[in-house]
Amino acid sequence: MVFFPNETLEIFEYIETGELNSYLEPKKEYVLKETVPCDFQVMSPNDNLREFGELLEDTYKIYIDKDIEINPKMLLRIQGKPDTYTIQGTPIHNNHLLPIVQHKKIVVQKERKPTQVNESGI
Repeated sequence: MVFFPNETLEIFEYIETGELNSYLEPKKEYVLKETVPCDFQVMSPNDNLREFGELLEDTYKIYIDKDIEINPKMLLRIQGKPDTYTIQGTPIHNNHLLPIVQHKKIVVQKERKPTQVNESGI
């Protein structure tokens, strides 16, 4: 349960299409897996220094429900906005003393050029 949802998060699953690109590498595609409420926040300079030991630009933290499956290969986007975000590191499952305050924290970085995604879903 997210206490202060302020955005709707679109989670895109990474898949390989089986086709090859011009470099003879497998083509990758991101397909919409699910849409969930989230608490989307900008990381402060202090948060950046604590997490990474340096200041990173366009870094955000997202809090989602503990039951949502997410992995570092997924791509994220705020519903209705063009920017896409990559996951930095591994999502953190915070399980405090009370079951009601359990959640996942994801640190993301905005991509300079948004990745094209397939919005039709899996």
